[in-house]
Amino acid sequence: MRLFIGIGLPAPVAEALAKSAPSLVTPADAARLRWTPSANMHITLSFLGQVRPARLNVIEQALTKIHAPRLHLEFNGIGTFDRTGVLFADVKPTPALLALAEQVTAAMETCGFVRESRPWSPHITLARTRDRIRLCTAAPDDPAFHQRFEAGDFRLYQSLTLPGGAQYEILRVFGLG
Repeated sequence: MRLFIGIGLPAPVAEALAKSAPSLVTPADAARLRWTPSANMHITLSFLGQVRPARLNVIEQALTKIHAPRLHLEFNGIGTFDRTGVLFADVKPTPALLALAEQVTAAMETCGFVRESRPWSPHITLARTRDRIRLCTAAPDDPAFHQRFEAGDFRLYQSLTLPGGAQYEILRVFGLG
């Protein structure tokens, strides 16, 4: 099983991102990108990778012990990870969001997962490519990339690789608040 832990987006928020994202690049560049479907948009808190199904119960038990308030989240514009060819919506790293991410990471360390060496950067992947992504010089200051929303839960997801692309299945939901 390929697993990760994340925060899902309300459908209207994700749909606005999916609709506006292509305007960030030239039409020629837009054609070569693999766009994230709105149903797959999320903020990754911890990527676990390939996990034996036998470990699932231990992971779920560790996550049930996390207590955090509901989150008030806000996008902070857009950006790219040039090294990995990712276009993303930046998420403002509020103290509450950072605290939740740290709790999730610590819980997964107790399950034997190694902490990432890179600092965590909250974002929503909009598109991927094998090449560097060039943003339009006059990229619009679209309100879609400055939305606010409330998150009342975080989720354990399984990533399924299908012929049409990745599909994410929610295995378990953990409430916040």
